[in-house]
Amino acid sequence: VTRHLNAFANTNARNTLFTLSEAMGVAQHHDAVSGTEKQEVAFDYAQRLSEGIQAAEGIINQAYAKLLPKDSQSPPTQLQFLCQLSNISQCLGIEGQERFTVTLWNPLIHQVTQHIRVPVRTDYTVRDPTGATLFTELVPISQAVQNIPGRTSLTQKQIIFKATLPALGFNTYYFEKKPDEEKNEKSAVKITHNEECTLKNQHLRVDFDDQGNLHQIVNLDRNTGVQFKSQGFYWYQGFAGNNSRPEFQASGAYIFRPLASDPQPVSTTRSM
Repeated sequence: VTRHLNAFANTNARNTLFTLSEAMGVAQHHDAVSGTEKQEVAFDYAQRLSEGIQAAEGIINQAYAKLLPKDSQSPPTQLQFLCQLSNISQCLGIEGQERFTVTLWNPLIHQVTQHIRVPVRTDYTVRDPTGATLFTELVPISQAVQNIPGRTSLTQKQIIFKATLPALGFNTYYFEKKPDEEKNEKSAVKITHNEECTLKNQHLRVDFDDQGNLHQIVNLDRNTGVQFKSQGFYWYQGFAGNNSRPEFQASGAYIFRPLASDPQPVSTTRSM
């Protein structure tokens, strides 16, 4: 993506990008991909990638300074920043803001439509590049995500909207905090514990059994369904071993050697 922006904006910042290119090359190592490196090496990979991304962020801002302004307009005064922890629903830079923008880049050679999630503390009106108000939904962030180690955000909600992005291009979306009287009511969430559950809309019905396993999916339009039998989540206890002789080799990164042939269920209690 940064290479695209550097080329399209003609920023001539290829040398600055080398830090990230080198880190990405190192991160293609088979132990980096699989996570089987030692922890100190994993820390080194993370540091190299972080330094590369930080350098790339400067290129992104240089490019957007050229690409974002319309004809005869001056470049934006506010710098863009990457929400690198959006995968754990955290973006500290926009928390509590009255208004902000989100610019989305599409690196593919065809138009894409995706549902975008933005972590927020309250509800916002979202407008597309033409100024049209988009349909949005404010939903809670799951407790499991809120409890992820290292997550410092106090945000408990996320706003979801549908974005259509042009091929090899970008769109900017405008967020403005809603007045208190316009805020949506809190989304109703029902939690089931070890009981059958059905999720349904006008087209599909999805049934889960009392253990939380997917039972069947029914196409209501065509009155056809697909059943799933004996589906579950299981794990094998690894053979400890001491690696003193080949027959005592421990289960690990280089050999899958379960202690017994029968897998164990991950859990016998489920909540949905």
